[in-house]
Order: sequence, then structure tokens, then C-alpha cells
Amino acid sequence: MASNYTEWYIQLINGRTGRPIDDDTGVYNVLTEDDPSEITLYSDTNATSKTNPATMTDGIMQFWTASTTTAVDISVLTANSHAYFLESVTPSQHRIVVWPENINQQLIIPYQVVGASETVVDTGFDIAAAMLIKDVFLHVTTLGTGASLDVGTSTDTDGFLDGVTADATGYPLLAESVASVATPGFGSLLVSITSGAVRKFHVRANATSGTTIMYINTTISSTAGEGYIYMVFDRLPA
Repeated sequence: MASNYTEWYIQLINGRTGRPIDDDTGVYNVLTEDDPSEITLYSDTNATSKTNPATMTDGIMQFWTASTTTAVDISVLTANSHAYFLESVTPSQHRIVVWPENINQQLIIPYQVVGASETVVDTGFDIAAAMLIKDVFLHVTTLGTGASLDVGTSTDTDGFLDGVTADATGYPLLAESVASVATPGFGSLLVSITSGAVRKFHVRANATSGTTIMYINTTISSTAGEGYIYMVFDRLPA
């Protein structure tokens, strides 16, 4: 009898040594192919619920989906701050090759707005101590009419982007200043207003302060919308 569920099993592989990577804290977010909507995940063929985003075990991403799902996109952030966006992954693809020397990284996080102004959304991704964040921007794929998006951390929810209006699909232009209603743009973690709106980098202050990446729609939107948050960063040497 055919199963109603499909198993996905993907292992991190060290590109230099060719050996599996042991990672028990890396996070992965499984999305609809070519769309930022999250896929419903299961832990087994009995339809046991599984969180999404989920955490790796021994560098392995293992989950089940409905058998009708034949391809997915996966956003990955490993324990060593390597970021990957895997497009059109099929169940037969079982490896992600990680190159330890790569410094420049880009984490892609989905966002969704559902109409009314919302509470802060925890993306499931955390800022590691090794991440030097240089830039954050949006890609609006589905218009949320009237939506105004803040992106930040658990201690500064508009620290990266402040009041960015998702009023057209594409990449909203951002002002090189701390945002206001009239000039949406970068937040105070990326721009210093005390230095004449000078751009700066962001590093997590300590082990507990501002670790979680968050977003919030701060206004009432007449339609639901979605897209991607892009976080550009360098991996700092240990």
C-alpha cells in the first residue's frame, strides 16, 4: 500500500574532508517550492506533528511531508553560522556540502502578514556570536496592502528595518537613516543617527541579548502578503 507521506533525509557534509558534520543546533525552515509559505512537517509516517522551523540532529534534517509534495525550498542556518537557501529540493537529494572557509553568508527568512496588525513573530532563527550582520532587506513576493514591516531582534524589534511599507512587489527602497513614517528604512542596529546616519554593522551583544530574529506588521493591511527577509552577514573567526 502506498504511503500518504514522503520521507526527506538530508545530511550536512564537510566539503573539505568529505565527512558528515555533527550539528545538533542548526535550524532549517522548509518552504513551498518558489513560495515563502511554510510546509506542514511530520516526524513520521503516522502524521506526528513536527515544528517548522526544525532543529537538526547529528547534522541531519529528517522530516516527512504529504506525498503530494514533490519538491521544497529549505532555508538553513548551521551551528557554525553557514547559511544556505536550497531551491527545488527533491526527496532523492540527501546531501548539503558545507565549505568551512566561506566567510560571506546570506540567510533568507520567509515572512507573512495576515491582515490586521500582528504581534511580534519569532522566525525560529537566532543570531549567533559569529555573525557580523552587514545588511538586511526585503523581497516582497505577494503584496500585503497597507502592511508596514519591522524587522529586528528579541530586544529591538525594529533594529534592522523600521516601517518598511510592502506596497509593491519587488525590493522596497530603504532610506539611509533611522526610519520614520515618511522615510522607512534601516533601524538603529544598522544606522547610527548620532553620527549623521552612518551605516554600521551589528554583532550580538552577549549570549542572551537580542539573539532571536523577529518581525512584525505594525499596521492594518487590507490583504495578506508574504515575501522574504534577506540578512547579509560575515562569519567571524573563532
